[in-house]
Amino acid sequence: MMFVPPNTTTAVFVDNYHVNYGGPGVNLDTGAPSLNSYLYDGTDISVFGTEYNLATDELRPLRPLSNTFCSAGSFFPDGTLANVAGAEPGPSGVADGFNKIRTYSPGPCAGFCSQDWAEQTTTLQVRRWYPSAQTLVDGSVLVVGGANAGGLVLNEASINVPTYEIIYQDNRATQAPVILPILQFTADENLVPGKSYNLYPMLYLLPNAAVNNQIFTVAGDQAIIWDYTANALVKSLPNTPLHPRTFPSSSTSVILPLVAPDYTATVLVCGGSSGDMPNPIALADCYTINPSDEAASWQSTDSLPNGPQTMSDGILLPDGTVLIINGARTGSGGGFMADDPVYEPVIYNPSASAGSRFQTMPATTIPRLYHSAAVLLPSGEVLISGSNPAVAYSPRGGVPGGWPYFGNNGHQCALVQQQRNTSFYPTEYRVEIFSPPYMSASSRPDIISSPSDITFGHTFQLQASLSGSALEGRTQMVLSSPGFHTHGQGMSQRMVMMQTEANANLPNAFSVTAPRDASVMPPGQYLLFVTNNGIPSEGDWIELGD
Repeated sequence: MMFVPPNTTTAVFVDNYHVNYGGPGVNLDTGAPSLNSYLYDGTDISVFGTEYNLATDELRPLRPLSNTFCSAGSFFPDGTLANVAGAEPGPSGVADGFNKIRTYSPGPCAGFCSQDWAEQTTTLQVRRWYPSAQTLVDGSVLVVGGANAGGLVLNEASINVPTYEIIYQDNRATQAPVILPILQFTADENLVPGKSYNLYPMLYLLPNAAVNNQIFTVAGDQAIIWDYTANALVKSLPNTPLHPRTFPSSSTSVILPLVAPDYTATVLVCGGSSGDMPNPIALADCYTINPSDEAASWQSTDSLPNGPQTMSDGILLPDGTVLIINGARTGSGGGFMADDPVYEPVIYNPSASAGSRFQTMPATTIPRLYHSAAVLLPSGEVLISGSNPAVAYSPRGGVPGGWPYFGNNGHQCALVQQQRNTSFYPTEYRVEIFSPPYMSASSRPDIISSPSDITFGHTFQLQASLSGSALEGRTQMVLSSPGFHTHGQGMSQRMVMMQTEANANLPNAFSVTAPRDASVMPPGQYLLFVTNNGIPSEGDWIELGD
């Protein structure tokens, strides 16, 4: 799991608690692990959270007090990350994480940042594993779904958590759990993919005139708009095409950049895996939907150009395109459930004509399978990390004895392991930077001056130039929430293209209108980019609120 704390020059990683040989000593050429276990000083407890300094490449151990494995995250308005749920306890000093709420403070910091995880006294009212999270219009954080026990690939009715609750930054008690009907299923439906493939549901807040928490939600193959404060169905939508799209299908999904002044919401869903049992098949198809349309429907768009992909990450880039990176070409989400790594990233351009929306990028040499992640950086680059199909630390990464069959909550799983018994994918500790094509531009715009905070619907002034000269051509101001990333999900990842006009009264100046209201962009800390003819500046942090 990975995110960028606002107003810092760092990225933060959290993981399952397990033995860790990823500290100093990893061979960056081969990926060979360290010879020494990476422990918290003075303990025999393995490090399972770190801060990575993007400027110096230094690591600083962080210490969650409970197991963060397969948790969820989203941001409060001041930039504090709320990390919720988790997994089984580890050794003494690593508590059960299923109902925990942890927070991580943003910058700016005096001199350098030294914050660590803070365990909150308030807990979730329900134990959750593989839930999703989304910041709401009032800045509280919604937590949806999950299971109340670990060790599974398919969810089962006996452990399914078909509810949601809301948490608050002031540490008051969470909202009592409320049933979300599309998450409910019976034991007779355990092997119905449209029902039991319901973990890490998709959540996308939709712009709406009432500024309500109307959220496009997908679980399995079911799609709805649900009001999570009125606790009511707003609209039923057509099922996702042909197959379920949430874990273990693990499709790639994003809400495409919202463009002022209309802020029309379009959701892109690509790939994932079929519901075929016991052998899920990775998919190459892509679809879009405008959920708020009166007769909303799924529309086929260009398919993934290099073939099927499952478990890939979708990253919104400040030029309005979408990077799809990491994942596998066979199988599905889950430990040892995939093979044939995806080495070539692709970029999807929603503005391009049909048939030419994808562009293939240069390949990596590092497999990024289950438990890999990616996140947009303030530089405009993308940080890539992880890959651990074995779930616990494995220097070899081969499938366990009994392949292809494995246990699931006391019985044989309905799926079989898709990783071949001749394939080896060790725990991967190296990180990479992906540089989108715009990073090769001979020069990039610079933000000369901008406010530190902006107000919904209000116009503000911004100055920017290109190597000291006036910007010419198409210029856009972009707000970005890089989001919290895990298991192919970019929770609360969001981007808005703001209304922009040149200001003739000031040199290199623009009048920019902030997002209309909190349903377009919830109150929070965001990266502000200036793009000129598709080339973005580096991002500056800016606060959006009332």
